[in-house]
Amino acid sequence: MTRHGIITLLLLAFIAASPALLHAQIIKGEVFFGGNLTQVDGDECYRFRKLGVHAGAGALIPITNWMDVGIEVLFNQKGAYKGDSINQHLGLYTGRYKLNLNYAEIPVMIYLTDKDRYSLGVGVSYGRIVGLQEYVNDQPTAIRLGDGQLHWKEDAEGMPDLSQASNIKELTTLLYQAGYSQNEAIETLVPSAVANSDSYRANDFNICADLRVRLWEGIHAELRYQYSLAPIRTRLFYKDVNETILKTDDRRVQPLQKQYNNSITLRVVYIFNEHRSKANKEVMKKQ
Repeated sequence: MTRHGIITLLLLAFIAASPALLHAQIIKGEVFFGGNLTQVDGDECYRFRKLGVHAGAGALIPITNWMDVGIEVLFNQKGAYKGDSINQHLGLYTGRYKLNLNYAEIPVMIYLTDKDRYSLGVGVSYGRIVGLQEYVNDQPTAIRLGDGQLHWKEDAEGMPDLSQASNIKELTTLLYQAGYSQNEAIETLVPSAVANSDSYRANDFNICADLRVRLWEGIHAELRYQYSLAPIRTRLFYKDVNETILKTDDRRVQPLQKQYNNSITLRVVYIFNEHRSKANKEVMKKQ
């Protein structure tokens, strides 16, 4: 039999079986609306203080009577916020700070359901930044999309890759290997050679974990936790506003920090076709 003949037979078999498949498994539509509490790990803002909107739609694809795969398309607002006032005498970066990161996000989840009431979900999501704003002391910064890495101030051939450094010691070792004087203090060596990152990665991959509870027919409450799998930015912190003296004596914040999105979401979920799907499950159990 030819390859085209085999493909034709497979298509006919699928068409013949499709009514039974659709009867046994009903894809359920979902709509979501809720809010986020977010922070960016690795900055100078602590606690989940940034509020954001979480909204979108999706589909639940049944795999078994107790397992579903969920695919979603979301608008998700993340970022960080700090409301302290700046120390005008010392010129420290302790002032008001606000970071808005708006993502178009596609999570893929696996849900395990118990007694049609409680569901536990795990999965991953891909997010693309569609809006980016950063304010320091209520003034916008020149932040942009990019690779989120530190770079040499002077582009030069043969320089080592600065993204290899995970702490300030490794960063200064790279500078010494590149020929900078080992007698120069770290506080002034690094700012003279390295450009502070002014970019965020456009793409963000997250691990997700959910707890979903059915409140009423079709209506569910859901708590979701998300964390970035890769840094969204690498940043140096300085003592002065001119970024000429590196911050190396602060125990709370290391001068070189890789930053990650960290978010908690509380949302309401409405599921279409849930009643019909439950009826089909009962039929399948009796077969």
